[in-house]
Formats: sequence, C-alpha cells, structure tokens
Amino acid sequence: REAAMRVVLGALGAFGAAATVVAGTAVGYGTMLGSTAAPCSCSSPERRASSASATASKSPLVREATRREAYDRLAESFDEEIEWHEFMTGIKLMRWWMLRQLTGDVLEVAAGTGRNLAYYPPGVRLTATDCSAPMVEVCKRKADRAGYAPGARGFFGKNGKNEKLEKRENVANKARVLADARVSDAAASPFASDSFDAVVDTFGLCSFEDPVAALREMSRVCRKGRGEKDAPPGKIYLLEHGRSDWAWLSNILDRHADPHAKRWGCYWNRDILAIVREAGLEIQSVARYHLGTTYVIVAAPPRRRR
Repeated sequence: REAAMRVVLGALGAFGAAATVVAGTAVGYGTMLGSTAAPCSCSSPERRASSASATASKSPLVREATRREAYDRLAESFDEEIEWHEFMTGIKLMRWWMLRQLTGDVLEVAAGTGRNLAYYPPGVRLTATDCSAPMVEVCKRKADRAGYAPGARGFFGKNGKNEKLEKRENVANKARVLADARVSDAAASPFASDSFDAVVDTFGLCSFEDPVAALREMSRVCRKGRGEKDAPPGKIYLLEHGRSDWAWLSNILDRHADPHAKRWGCYWNRDILAIVREAGLEIQSVARYHLGTTYVIVAAPPRRRR
C-alpha cells in the first residue's frame, strides 16, 4: 500500500510539474506568480554562498510585518485562491497522506485558515496556532463546521496514559477535538516542553522570519524519548515548498521571490533541507515532488540524554 501511494503521489507530482513547465514557465513557477520578476536579495552571491544559514533565508526587502499584513489581507479569500492549485498539484492528497496516521495531542504551527482540518483522523486533539488573527478566526469557524468538539489537551502521566482526558466524560475517545486555536509566534511557543505527541507544519518554513528558531521550538514542545520504558518519542511532520533540484527552476523562484513574498507572505526559494538540518532535527524520511520543490519530511527531535 505504501509503495502504491508513492506511485500515485509521484504521478501527481509529474503531472503538476508538467503543468508548471507548460503553463507557468513564461511568468514563473506555479499558478500563484501574478507578479513582475525582480532581483531577489536572497539570490546574491553572498546569500548563495551561505544558503544553509538561518539569516540567509531572510530578505530585507519584504520583512515579517509586511508578510503578516499579507496573511491578514488574504484570510477570507485564501482558501478560494489556492484551492485549484492544490487540487491540480496533488497537495490535498499529500496533506491527507501525511496526517492520516496522527493521534493524541497534536500542535499545528502556522495553521493558517485550517486547510488541514479535513485530514486529521479521529482521536486527534488539535492545538492550532498562527501569527495572523484573521486566519485563526477562519480556522475556528472551519473547525466548528467540520464537527470538531471543543476540549482541552491531555496530560500524559508516567504510564503514558492521558489521565486528564480520561476524566473528561464529555469528550469521546474517537472525536476530533480542537483543544485550542490562538495567535502565537512560531519561534516563541507558549507551550511547555514535551507537550505534544506530534507537531505539524505545512508550508510554514517559507514564511517564518527565522525558520530555524521555529523548528527548534517545534522540537522543544514535541515529546522526546529517552529509553525503551518511555512512551515512543513524538515526531515532526513537514509539508513544505522550497528550492528545486533543477537550477533553472530555482532561478525562476529567485527572480520572483520578493514580489511573491509581498503578495503571498512567503519565500518559496528557501533551502528546506538545509534549514531542517541546521535546526538539529533527526530526519527520518524525505520525499520530494514537483521537480523537487515540494518536500514531505518526517523528523524527530533529538533524543534526550539520560
């Protein structure tokens, strides 16, 4: 089944790449350009030479405040604007495939308008955060329409059981629960260490001012294992877009990076794998699609020493 799914995703990725080359190359990669090419500060020789660093993935031309304004502006129309793009490129299927196995307390960082809500399975108690208050409000409304029950995150005792949730008779074991949805800075999480069974980020590393710091916060709040007697360590699930394996395509991304960031709030030409490695995560699996620009990564926080 795993092999068959990879074939399906590979075919969708090939279709999306072909559509990109035919329909989008003249004006840039993908269907979301809508801008005039401009030199990107992140494509200078100095930036290219240090592309793995956290500071190299930021541009002084479009700062975080400007990008947050873009999220606020797009909140109500965002789903409609990218729905066709995600359907045609198989992104919706990738979301489902990555999230279908999750259970327990899950933190989603950069949850946006809640585009992942439809794909979480029963048994998930979701905490959703984003830097945009308007997007958080859209996420809350969407969760209500999707039938998410209100609730609280659980507390895992020494035996690995969720003792707090077991005492809550009003929350069914198989329900999907929205434990919390709030505005939060990804690089300064308000949650305690080891709070979550899984941390999810879909298309967030492109938008964080400091993606390395954001990943380290995800690692901090994700549960860590120290030995065989502990509950299994948590995992970090990433669905991202970034630099391609192909230089010509990365050059297109570079030329349109600043105008794209100003309109959509994200830098789509970041070196995703370099960022994940710099954050110190233990990468367990990587799959890449759409000529290498879409990344599906499963990682784990570093194990604590005894």
